[in-house]
Amino acid sequence: MASAQQCEGRKKDGRQVKGKPGFFKGVLIVHKWWMKNTGMEQQLEIPEIDFQNRRKKHYEFEIISNKAFFKNKKDNEPPFRPHRISFFGILFTMSGEGYHFIDFKRYPYDKGTVIFLSKEQVHAFERNEDREAYLLTFTEDFLEKSSFGPNLMRILTLFNFHLYHPVLHLEEKQFEILLQLVMRMKREYENPDDDFSQEIIQSALKVFLFLCERLLRKKQADAPKHIYHEEFVQFQFLVKTHIFENNKVQFYADKMGISTKKLNRITQAIVNQPAKDYLVDMLVLEIKRLLVNSSLSVKEIAYKTGFDVPTNFVKFFKKGTGLTPMKFRKQY
Repeated sequence: MASAQQCEGRKKDGRQVKGKPGFFKGVLIVHKWWMKNTGMEQQLEIPEIDFQNRRKKHYEFEIISNKAFFKNKKDNEPPFRPHRISFFGILFTMSGEGYHFIDFKRYPYDKGTVIFLSKEQVHAFERNEDREAYLLTFTEDFLEKSSFGPNLMRILTLFNFHLYHPVLHLEEKQFEILLQLVMRMKREYENPDDDFSQEIIQSALKVFLFLCERLLRKKQADAPKHIYHEEFVQFQFLVKTHIFENNKVQFYADKMGISTKKLNRITQAIVNQPAKDYLVDMLVLEIKRLLVNSSLSVKEIAYKTGFDVPTNFVKFFKKGTGLTPMKFRKQY
């Protein structure tokens, strides 16, 4: 789904390539661009944003237009300044073009672009008053109250940013179908609540997500889609929970009740890399987030992420990014 330019310096499966000078130069350019365009030159800590419902609804869903969302917002504050979200979001663009920033990368958008924002990601908007778009935000709890219950987020791959590109480009017919669903949710959200309001919005949102999921799976038809997918999702959850306390393959294999050989087979089939390399990548990403998301010292971050010796932490991070933690932090 990504263009050749977007995928430059990445493996075929979309993961970053390490150890290539040209790639690291590209990373620095994106970092500087992020700094310049997101107000981070004078800021260090990235705020964490919890779900907010401006209309004080009793359910955790909101839909708001681009212009209303930007109203009275200062350039050096969220949403233009990078921030971490604790909920899910969908940015549905009807006209205009520009970039959205997610986890140290920028993604282009134009008419018919749908961008999926996963909870715990760091992202930022650019100020674009000319764009016509709607932002849909909702919590996992909102979806889990629907008929699919807690299994829905396991079915969907749209928000699995470790595996798939977060941007979906729609053809005109697809755009019109999804636009009707967005407008249905908007009308229902803005009307006075009754006994059916939440169910109608949940149903429309589920249809929207399932249609997008179908499109994504068609576009990913040639990508690795394996019988191991569910086991990989289980592995991802365990990594998210335990990555700071243990980054050994054996630990996760034991948690899953399988051999390290099978765990490597799973990760090789899904993301085309050994389990050890995947664990390293995930730990590096979490360290990056801590470096720009807190005022903790490098030593404190080292201890927090499971390193007893700070010098080993520095070596580990530099091997994975080409930068020392301090140099990486200075980019922000």
